Amino acid sequence: MDITLSQKGIYQISSPSLHHLFSFISSRAFRFYEDSSPKSPCVETYPVIEEGVEVVQEEDIVIFSYQDIEVRIGNPLTIEVFIGGKKVLQAEDYFETSGDLDVSLAEKEGHKNKQSDFNGGGLKIHSRSPVYGLGERSGPLDKRGYDYINWNTDDPSAHVDTFKSLYQSIPFFILFNPEISVGVFLDNTYRTHFDLNKTDPSAVKISFAKGEGDYYFFFGKMDEVVSMFTSLTGRNPLCPYWALGAQQSRWSYPSKEKVDEVIQGYRGAGLPLSVVYLDIDYMDHYKDFTVDPSKFPDIVSWLKQKKDEGIVIIPIIDAGVKAEEGYRLYDEGIENGYFSTLNGEVYHNEVWPGDSVFPAFLDEKVQTWWATHIKEFLDLGFGGIWNDMNEPASFKGPLPLDVDMGGSLHEKAHNVYGHFMVKAGAKGFELAARRLFQLTRAGYAGTAAYSSSWAGDNQSIYDHLRLSLPQMMNMSLSGQAYIGVDIGGFGGDATPELLSKWAYASLLNPLYRNHSSLGTTDQEPYLLKGQYLEAYRKALHFRYRLRPALYTELFFAEKDGNVPLRPLLYNYPADERLINENTEIMLGKDLLLIPSLFPGEQKRGGYFPADFIHVESGNLYQKGDHIVNCDLLTLPLYFRKDGLVALEDDEHTLSLLWGEKEGAWTYLYEDQGDGLDYRKGVYNLYRIEMKQGRPYICYLHHGMESRYTNIHVNKFEFPFLPQENKD
Repeated sequence: MDITLSQKGIYQISSPSLHHLFSFISSRAFRFYEDSSPKSPCVETYPVIEEGVEVVQEEDIVIFSYQDIEVRIGNPLTIEVFIGGKKVLQAEDYFETSGDLDVSLAEKEGHKNKQSDFNGGGLKIHSRSPVYGLGERSGPLDKRGYDYINWNTDDPSAHVDTFKSLYQSIPFFILFNPEISVGVFLDNTYRTHFDLNKTDPSAVKISFAKGEGDYYFFFGKMDEVVSMFTSLTGRNPLCPYWALGAQQSRWSYPSKEKVDEVIQGYRGAGLPLSVVYLDIDYMDHYKDFTVDPSKFPDIVSWLKQKKDEGIVIIPIIDAGVKAEEGYRLYDEGIENGYFSTLNGEVYHNEVWPGDSVFPAFLDEKVQTWWATHIKEFLDLGFGGIWNDMNEPASFKGPLPLDVDMGGSLHEKAHNVYGHFMVKAGAKGFELAARRLFQLTRAGYAGTAAYSSSWAGDNQSIYDHLRLSLPQMMNMSLSGQAYIGVDIGGFGGDATPELLSKWAYASLLNPLYRNHSSLGTTDQEPYLLKGQYLEAYRKALHFRYRLRPALYTELFFAEKDGNVPLRPLLYNYPADERLINENTEIMLGKDLLLIPSLFPGEQKRGGYFPADFIHVESGNLYQKGDHIVNCDLLTLPLYFRKDGLVALEDDEHTLSLLWGEKEGAWTYLYEDQGDGLDYRKGVYNLYRIEMKQGRPYICYLHHGMESRYTNIHVNKFEFPFLPQENKD
């Protein structure tokens, strides 16, 4: 093999079978990629270690060393990684061929072939470790024994464990080890396949038919691996404070009168509400960036009125644009060549408005054009944008693979089409000088830098209630901080019990949205009766008290790459009991949720990885297995006995959950709640520590006058008096 220094810190490896580049990113990460790899859709820049790298070349191997990490690359392709002399990764070249199993007889009865029909090259990693990540997926937390295909797919049927593709494709996973975990990111936007110890219990196999092998490897504790990955691809910007409140949506609220009715329904039932979404029926004949004047007359005045009432209105925007002459968006796109083409002609398919065309979002000029329309819509008074149908979805069959979507054909652009749609949307927020709040259904690695996500069209079934916890945890571990699922389920009819249990099970999700489909039973919570309404009300009121803790976690997610919503293993990596814990979830280091996930369930088994205290009863549960109450009128939430949690009693009063351990501490972040001034330093960051039964509050950053005046610790009240940091 020949080794040359291609540019500072980047080494060219050449042989008859290898044409790759190598660079260290840090002492715990490196990039290994084919020299023909294209520009990344999500990695703008990355650090390259230029000094201190040692290179030793032998006949069929090259050894790169930096500090205590050593990477050995062999010919034919093998990769071995050692840290402190211990082997932490072994991989080799791999080529996958689809099987030739004859399933025609089974197909006559309607059975589908579950085997993967994939041919392509890739990498085989020798590992038996638990596997996490890959974004929005069905199945359990630990993905060993499953295989998945990255191809953004709109499938509204019940998402069972055998689903290989859903709405997002994030080609990043973690091979867990309590000492040194390994993160692997394949930056390839084509259709890719991940066999996670399914066909070979001793190996994880990555394959792709097209595109290049552009790999990033990260090594460290689980939190360090996720932080390194998100520092490379991008992190969720901090959401507005109102985005942590209750959100209500339905396909569809077709008029301002219906929206007002929903708002009054919440108020009449004593339920707080912050956000209402408008699905496609607010539009004029389903045309993007239009409002039906007969259903929403004087939209500017109405939106201002809702804002004054404390309600944010968020409209949906779809990827398919109605093909209609005289419609401004269509005419502009045709005149300037902004739509996707097939064989040089604008490509048409069908979506909600009927005959539709698709913006070529991979073209930066198209992104800029789209951003101007986003700004105009925001200027009307809308609080954010909900992006949908951007896999892209279509009704007359999938888009052909050779449709040009802005300089890239569909087969390459498919998995990043939604990514670039919300990148364009984020530019619109910049033009409007607004804090970013977008939701997207489709996405890729790094989409979090431009949009938050929800887990697509789930169903009103207990299986999907149970699925939501491992789904949220794996999305979190894939670099998505502000996430949620449709409370109650989108498709199907939620029973009152299921809806109430879902309100509890989603209590820690940053996105707290009730959403349901056309043709299903209404599931607005104010329609509940008796104990079901009481349960939902209890969940909702406590949710509002949780906002300071949620906001603080999301601040650190943007700042440091911390994961807000966590599998228990994230906090307790040495506890083998937690490797595949699918029914419990944590927010930060101190809050543990153990919800009811079955109908009629009054009590359930719960595993406590440390000593925890129930937030209502004050009962102590020592580390280990316990039977806990999970009836409809019991909050299934616990806080760590040695920890400290900041809640909010009202807008001026903080309340601390404290297990009476001297020195227990937490952080608290506050800003103006919206706007961009927090990026200019207009915010406060505190460290709160308990000393001799009193809270000691220290400013780590003091950029504004605090809105808090009082602080409660259990039953004791103190003035909120921060002191300056003297360190």
